Amino acid sequence: MKGGPMRSAMKRLTPCLLALATACGGAPDPAHLEAVIAPSRTWYHTTERVELTGIVTDVFGEPIEDVEVAWTVEPSAAAEREPPGESPRSQAFTLGTEGRVVFTGCVVPRDETLPPTICDTVAVRVDDGMPALEVTSPTPGAELEDAEGIVVTGSVADRGMVNVYVNGAPATVDALGQFEATIEGFFGVNHLVVTASDGLTDVSEVEMDVLWAPAYSPALDAEGRPSLVLDDGLSLWLGQDFFDDAVPLDRTATPVQTRDLADIMELVLASLDVTGVIPDPVIDDPPSFTLRVTDATIADPYVEIDVTDDGADLFVRLGTIEADTSGLLQVEGTSLPLTGTVRASGVAFAQMSIRKESPDAEIEVTLGELLVGLESLDGTFVSEETAAVFRLAEGLFRTTLETLLVDALRGTLEDSVPALLQDAFGAIDTALMGQTLELDSAPFPPVTLQIDGRVADLRPTFRSQVTLGLRTEVGTDVMSLHPDSRGVARLDVTDRAPPFFGDGSLKVGVRLALLNALLHALWSSGLLDVDASAILPDSIGGLVSEARILGRLPPVLRPPRPEEEDDLILTLGQLELELTFQGEPVRYAVTLDAGVNLDVADNRISILLDEEPEVRVWTLQAPSNPRALTADTVRTLLLDLWPMLSGSLREGLSLEVPLPSLGDLGGLAPELADLRLTLAQTERARPRRGVLVIEAELTGTLP
Repeated sequence: MKGGPMRSAMKRLTPCLLALATACGGAPDPAHLEAVIAPSRTWYHTTERVELTGIVTDVFGEPIEDVEVAWTVEPSAAAEREPPGESPRSQAFTLGTEGRVVFTGCVVPRDETLPPTICDTVAVRVDDGMPALEVTSPTPGAELEDAEGIVVTGSVADRGMVNVYVNGAPATVDALGQFEATIEGFFGVNHLVVTASDGLTDVSEVEMDVLWAPAYSPALDAEGRPSLVLDDGLSLWLGQDFFDDAVPLDRTATPVQTRDLADIMELVLASLDVTGVIPDPVIDDPPSFTLRVTDATIADPYVEIDVTDDGADLFVRLGTIEADTSGLLQVEGTSLPLTGTVRASGVAFAQMSIRKESPDAEIEVTLGELLVGLESLDGTFVSEETAAVFRLAEGLFRTTLETLLVDALRGTLEDSVPALLQDAFGAIDTALMGQTLELDSAPFPPVTLQIDGRVADLRPTFRSQVTLGLRTEVGTDVMSLHPDSRGVARLDVTDRAPPFFGDGSLKVGVRLALLNALLHALWSSGLLDVDASAILPDSIGGLVSEARILGRLPPVLRPPRPEEEDDLILTLGQLELELTFQGEPVRYAVTLDAGVNLDVADNRISILLDEEPEVRVWTLQAPSNPRALTADTVRTLLLDLWPMLSGSLREGLSLEVPLPSLGDLGGLAPELADLRLTLAQTERARPRRGVLVIEAELTGTLP
């Protein structure tokens, strides 16, 4: 309280005192020095010029101009002093060596015999470059399978302390600059970014793509051509609903649509020419007994099929069997005309076996003992006497007709049912035999892709399903350009049974390894080894004398990750573009990611690729004039090339679906010659344990 008025008075008197001191020939004494460097930044290069300036103020913070500041540098050889400038408080230096440099400025006392007491320092870092970074493993385009993950090792050199990161995770760096880090490996192409930072200069960076998988399947034959055999590359699941969904067939609809084999058998039975299996005449023993059946039809058939552990049980009910008869029967000297119509209903039961002895054998469908019986039998005849004789249960006329109808029914079923199932399963067995795909999408080299497959495993399960596993082989007819590849990346380490579950009619299981085997065969045959000179954009075409695209990794399909919505993701990794640009070598690397969706159309598994993939570009060997050839230019080039490349990939991944076929239905029943089977996908494809499961329904349509 008491000091307050005194301070205020001193403040008011200060300008006066200063003016008085100046008038008397005095000057304010320096009280503080602030050292300032220009330009001001975190680090500097050698040979760079910097200027140090001292800002001197008195006890009241007022600047003092007419004082001298002396400057020193430590280490003394770290910077070269330039001639003095106009200001006694400033001094310029040229930086000479890397490392930490300390500049110290001190106010020179008016009495030169006294040591300086007012000083300040500025410390800077001089560094001519980024840390020297080398990644020794893995190498770009490496194929890895270490269960622990992806191990990244290398070395880093710099004058100061350096931190190394692999995909953002810190690596362990020892005193000699050796570093190591292990990151989690994800199935498919993994992009690695290794960075080294000293906290001062620009970050050193090494990028690459590698392929990681739990296992690989070698994909070369003995001669060195691309080839891979998978015991169950494709699987077919035929549920109980495929055979019989317990929904009655509506034969009055237009068009008639079938949704199971039982429906188709009902149409076949209702359309069969039964007359063709009945002898003509049935009895020819005039004048005692002559009998002919002039026409016979089956109406309102009903079929049930139940899957068993050996094949299937077949139950048939025939609502109406109708036969027109003619002839004569001698009874006690009287000739009775047999002209009339016989109507019956009947049932039949048989056990069917479905088996395949070996991959090279045919699927066999065998109909066991066929039990046939008539539930009812009546007739209408032109003669009442004939009708009376017909009603005699043990009479010759009735027993002959009973035997005739039973034999006709048995013959009809024995001829049609095994043939129908034999055709259905035989088509599955041979759908992939000896297929070839000719791929020719310039500028990519033409490739002939070979696919072969036969059913190797057939397993019925009681009241549930029949599962068929197809042994598949893919390859090409040229020598591999990548004989050192470890083979096809496998997400499924073991060939476990396909993960079919739930109900439904038909499911196709496509092993991801089969699709990746197709891609690997295309890559091995040179699909991604392309002379790109002719497709360069006009903006750089005149500056480039040579251009080549080289895929160091095979294209790989992988399951989507949680944030991805497509059925699968296709990645082309470590795709390198090598150019001779303005006479000097230039190299870029690219990763392309594209969403893939599968569709079943025209009885083929078709691949739909994103129209524009995600493209990542990084520099391997930069041009001396980077503004003339940028990463964006490379990205545009690859996007221009994508439609041609995606066309080849779509064709290469298109697979025939091993579907049941009905063979020559018109030969069994001419009315059914126009019945057509179509496969409709009912749910989107879902990858499960390395198998892409496609749920579908097989529908028959009769116009």
